Amino acid sequence: MPILEKLVQPGEARHWTDSIPLEYHYTAGVAGEEFRRELRDNGRFLVSKCSKCKSTYIPARMYCPSCFIEMKDQFPIDKPGYVYSFTSVNRDRSGAETDSPITVGLVKFEGVKGGLVHFLDVDPDQVSIGMKVMPSLKNQSERTGDITDIRAFKPVSTASSRMTAEGGKVEKGDVEAGENPARLLLRSIEESGYPIEEDEMTISSLRGKISSGELLTREEDRLLHRLGDKAREWRKAVKSSSETEPGDTLSG
Repeated sequence: MPILEKLVQPGEARHWTDSIPLEYHYTAGVAGEEFRRELRDNGRFLVSKCSKCKSTYIPARMYCPSCFIEMKDQFPIDKPGYVYSFTSVNRDRSGAETDSPITVGLVKFEGVKGGLVHFLDVDPDQVSIGMKVMPSLKNQSERTGDITDIRAFKPVSTASSRMTAEGGKVEKGDVEAGENPARLLLRSIEESGYPIEEDEMTISSLRGKISSGELLTREEDRLLHRLGDKAREWRKAVKSSSETEPGDTLSG
């Protein structure tokens, strides 16, 4: 029947049942392939940096989502990441129950936008927001350039430490009966109600380091005390405002 011929009777239409084989491939893109190659060959994460806004992104990408310009500056990082968020599940990807909970987290890196979602090799009761982690990789001979080349992210250190009150120095050793001064100061900041949106990444990093008993550097100690001063000023301002009687304020 010619293709332009019009059917007069519906019964004249013919059909047959069959299947059409289709093949398709998903690609990681130019920058994605470079990211995977760096992971496979050198066991490091490749990031891209925008020459205009100076933002750095992980995984590496070709264009800056803010400036819409091509990012040609790429370099690997091998510093620890930190747990930004996490969840634990009792089923695998197929829906079958697992023998033990599986913990998955969003791992971010200080000063880098974006992140990686992957398994966390840590007890669900021990994981915390801000915990510093490093990737546990397959042997180089086993790596293929897939995200599964990362077995999981593991905590950097679980060693205990204590901070002395003198000069904010930190020394290795067992935690004393009194609570860590850094932990007390951090708790004071969090309970003050001080808005930490601008310092959220810094707070998360310090929280993870303190909770896992890692050593604070001198600069981190100064930063923690600086945030503590801001929190105290915030608490005073809130208290002063709440104690002000309506009659003490000017109308209008």
